[in-house]
Amino acid sequence: MLEAETKNEWTILDYLNDDCWCAVLQYVPVRDLIRTEGTSRHWQKRLLQYLRGVHLAVIETYDFYRPKTPKRHANDTRLNLQKQAYESFAMWTNKLGSSVVATDCYSLETLKIIRENCPKLESLFFHDLPDSCGSGVFPYNLNKDFQSLKGLCFNNCCVTDNCINQFIADKPLEDLDIRHCTKVTGDFLNTINLSSLKSLALISCDNFDLEHLICADLGELTSLILNHMKYRTLEVQEEIQYMLNRMPILEYLEINNYNDNMTCHDYGPLSRLTRLQHLLVSIQVPDEGVEAILQNCKELTSLNFSDCAAMTGCSVAASVCRWGSRLRSLTLEGFEGLNDEDVITIIRGCPELMSLELMESQYLTPNLPELASEARHAVRPGVRLRLHIDYSLMSDEVRLAQMCEEYDQFKSEYEDLDIELLLLP
Repeated sequence: MLEAETKNEWTILDYLNDDCWCAVLQYVPVRDLIRTEGTSRHWQKRLLQYLRGVHLAVIETYDFYRPKTPKRHANDTRLNLQKQAYESFAMWTNKLGSSVVATDCYSLETLKIIRENCPKLESLFFHDLPDSCGSGVFPYNLNKDFQSLKGLCFNNCCVTDNCINQFIADKPLEDLDIRHCTKVTGDFLNTINLSSLKSLALISCDNFDLEHLICADLGELTSLILNHMKYRTLEVQEEIQYMLNRMPILEYLEINNYNDNMTCHDYGPLSRLTRLQHLLVSIQVPDEGVEAILQNCKELTSLNFSDCAAMTGCSVAASVCRWGSRLRSLTLEGFEGLNDEDVITIIRGCPELMSLELMESQYLTPNLPELASEARHAVRPGVRLRLHIDYSLMSDEVRLAQMCEEYDQFKSEYEDLDIELLLLP
């Protein structure tokens, strides 16, 4: 009788071995698993044993992951790392810190917890560090305290060049991302170890002197992002473009200032980036430059020109049709002269295209969706194309209603085509 009662106390936890549990739990999000941790001691032991064998990203957002930062892991969880969550964060990193490969950090107090519990950390993202934390000296450095770190991001932090230099401490990073840091001038690029740097992002750093970037040895970069940076002189704009000659293995490039666009001094540096897969520039590239880029950059699958004032519709459409058959994403902004026929030529010439964005094209008509649907169906039947149109005549709701009697039908889906239209008030 006693033996029978003992057997009845067994659960599924006792019947499945470790390999079986790993196979089952990998289908459950880590956040959901953590919520069940307190069910029983037996379940807690089994759960923690599993979680210590996976990689965890303890972050609030993935906005700061660039193409060359450590790959996002399928099993991840997000914790609120603000001050009211210190106790919970400390508890869980104490239990699972050996599995954490990426995490956010909002203060030196959080950094201390991370240092003590996360020996395998690969990516560290600082957010909103106040002046009391950032402009002084960090109590730690990467060589001594974070030896596995490969990627580092400062977002909206009151850090200085000296602070960044002291914290990195000659550590050969692979990924560096600096955003909205108004005290950073770029002088740190003259002193940190750049030998292993693969990815660099500089975004909205108002006091950054781009001369430091121009002089830096960045020949191993595969990803470069310069968005919303201030170009103090035309000479700096020109030097930034020629700087690309020293980055022959770039695969991902963004140079975008929106309201402070640049003139293309020489499209040669862009067209010589033969490994390029993604290009976004607010540089006025002429028609022949577009053709050279498409012809020479044979691995390019994502192309975004955010200033098309120097382009003509039929010429660019012909170049895209001739050389852009592998494109999956194409954005043309400020292309006033683009018309329906040009768009149809692009769709027919790019069967791999999944997204086409057209902004400020004033000659597009309500006939375009039906024509585009027919063109898409002819080259890629059954595979939908996203056609996004902003700031055109069709974006004016009143004029659209006047031009197209079946306005409701116009806004709906077409065969092999999804229309996204930003209507102006």
